[in-house]
Amino acid sequence: MLIFITGFMGVGKSTIGKAISEKLNYPFIDLDEVIEKDQGLSIASIFEKHGEDHFRLLEEKMLQQIIKKSKKAIFSLGGGTIFNKHISSLILSHGICIYLEKSWENIEIDLHTLHKRPLIQQKTQQQLKALFHEREPFYSRSQLKVPINVTFDVQKLTNYLKLLTNR
Repeated sequence: MLIFITGFMGVGKSTIGKAISEKLNYPFIDLDEVIEKDQGLSIASIFEKHGEDHFRLLEEKMLQQIIKKSKKAIFSLGGGTIFNKHISSLILSHGICIYLEKSWENIEIDLHTLHKRPLIQQKTQQQLKALFHEREPFYSRSQLKVPINVTFDVQKLTNYLKLLTNR
């Protein structure tokens, strides 16, 4: 089974994805890392040199290739990946998508720790807030919505996924 993890930047997609992959013994694939390796550039450099539209095309191409090759994996998606309608359909038709839901107020508190992210460098806090609210309906299309708050527990989520995947 393919499991995709989505949510706004800084919610813990990679950290939580790695933890789940270890517990389920599934390969972990960070889509941003795959793109960086393929392009020989950091995500920030791709944004800077070629722009966001080019990056989104790379994202779609790489995800299509990986899905064709994978039978089971945990994917950490970029914060804007699911905003692409083609990718959204691809994800929802090939596996389970988990939305790591965190309120804007809590994301805003941690923005200073994300200063190296391309969108943090390019947008004001007000623009980031607008982007969060623009993307939220796309995240909400996920089959599973998991609040990231003080009660969140990776083991509980893993147990639930084991039930879904008959493991």
